[in-house]
Amino acid sequence: MVKVVAGIDVSKASLDICAAGRTRRFANDATSWRTLGAWLRGLEVSRVVMEATGRYHRRVHQCLHDRGFEVVLVNPLRARRFAEAMGYLAKTDRVDALMLARLGAVLGDLEPVAPQDAFLNRLEDLLVSRATHVDARTMLRQMAGEVDGEGETVTRATVADLDDRIAALDAAIEALIARDPEQAERYSILTSIPGVGPVTAAALLCWMSELGGLDRRQAAALIGVAPMADDSGQHHGARHIRGGRRRPRDLLFMAATSAARCNGDLKIVFQRLKAAGKAHKVAIVAVMRKLIVLANTLLREQRCWSPEAPARSSA
Repeated sequence: MVKVVAGIDVSKASLDICAAGRTRRFANDATSWRTLGAWLRGLEVSRVVMEATGRYHRRVHQCLHDRGFEVVLVNPLRARRFAEAMGYLAKTDRVDALMLARLGAVLGDLEPVAPQDAFLNRLEDLLVSRATHVDARTMLRQMAGEVDGEGETVTRATVADLDDRIAALDAAIEALIARDPEQAERYSILTSIPGVGPVTAAALLCWMSELGGLDRRQAAALIGVAPMADDSGQHHGARHIRGGRRRPRDLLFMAATSAARCNGDLKIVFQRLKAAGKAHKVAIVAVMRKLIVLANTLLREQRCWSPEAPARSSA
């Protein structure tokens, strides 16, 4: 039996739907989600494809999942590239919904995704809020040296206020993790790695929750530090990293910069690559790859980092 696939373009206020050749718009609220579910059932839809859009897709995802629909989440860039490949260069909510429906029909092997649990939702909200505050603080710190008089006074006071708010968010993140024994253990393992601080560890818990259940290549590819081939015929291009999950990767970059100084094994890797003439960023990415593979291994083996590798049983 052929599955009927619906595409849903999600925005803060509305949901644009394309299913079985029909289009419709619903409000993005609890009352409309129930109406949406009934409408999709009437069209014999069994699978729904939508883009991952942070908080905006969460509740409709949960609602449709609870009503028995297979829900597939796709990366927005992948969806846009698919639309362009199909010849749709214009971007509107209706076009996006149509293309998501076609993508789901063409790529029938896409795996449904269960809704993220409440812990990860709360942790993500805290981390995103923290990142927003940090960005604002960085901008204001840069401004502080460019304004005089009362402007500088107010700017510096605002920076101090943001310092307090960021500290409060850090405390909230640690408290949230501490209340969940399983996540607290994973957090303890991650923070035991030299160079991996509390924020990076929390980001890996949130946006790399698969760690511990992957092989080394999967871990590197998922976060986006695996070199991709660029070969065609006689051309053998340089390998470059691409794709992956930006938020944890950005924090892993900072962790790798620290690890290249304070983690003995990774410091050796970094210095060896630099001595071989590799660019600074190339060497740091290599350290990032080592770090994520190490984190995956430690979580899989459920042990904290130690300077010496654990003894292996000969039995």
